[in-house]
Amino acid sequence: ACALEECEIPVKIGVSQLDPESINLFFDRFYLEPTFPTQMKFGNVKYGIVCTEVISPEGVWNYGAENDAPGTYSAFELAVKNAEFVWCLLEDSLVACKTINPNTVVLPFGYLPQMETIKQISFDEKDIDFLMCGLPSDRRKKITGNLSAEGYEVYYPEMPLPVYLRNSLLGRSKINLSIQKTEHHNTISVSRICHSIINKIPILLEYSGRANRYTDLCIKAEHGEIIETANMCLSESNLYQFAEESYQKLKVEMPMKEMMAEVLRFTFGGSGYAGR
Repeated sequence: ACALEECEIPVKIGVSQLDPESINLFFDRFYLEPTFPTQMKFGNVKYGIVCTEVISPEGVWNYGAENDAPGTYSAFELAVKNAEFVWCLLEDSLVACKTINPNTVVLPFGYLPQMETIKQISFDEKDIDFLMCGLPSDRRKKITGNLSAEGYEVYYPEMPLPVYLRNSLLGRSKINLSIQKTEHHNTISVSRICHSIINKIPILLEYSGRANRYTDLCIKAEHGEIIETANMCLSESNLYQFAEESYQKLKVEMPMKEMMAEVLRFTFGGSGYAGR
């Protein structure tokens, strides 16, 4: 929403409202109402999809990491097919989405000044060594438990949090964790990374894969080696210098206003969003 507003596009944020005079933007598929895209199509309600998940070129939702029901991808396919456009947060999903809807482009996350909201305090004032926010999983619980057993102060609420609570915890944390949800996941949470870096909280990313613009902003741990890397992190004296360097790199090299403007030009043609 902030990136769109930076491009001078009015945005309303809602939960269950539709506006037939606007383009309605949804995230992923329609979990509870899989036929809803067809109803909007018949009702001439325009909408776009933001794809946050990893979808293989063969059409496997989340690469099959969580053994989703057989109809999961079909519901997503229907939603994408009827959409005006699709914005993928992960390049890995571009081929699958573009095959269904040619008006598909990667929407990179980057620096937005509006996201820089967490008050900075000194290292000594921080009372949480490691913070893990995100959806609950047995694997995340096990790893944070192992870190706690090492003697660290670790906080993992095991549930989605309101923004104000998450931000309060982040401000108190020395390191923000990005732990893979299951043994079969190997994804990058671009929203978690960018928000953390924008607020100068070092982030420890568990990921085994090729480097990209986001991994270079993180302290990277190979899959299954997060405990060893975490032990090393807090012994490094230049931890917050790294966070400052990552912040400057994101701010200079990935201004989201410019990236969003480019996405809009691709999605709506050379005139951008004007007149749509």
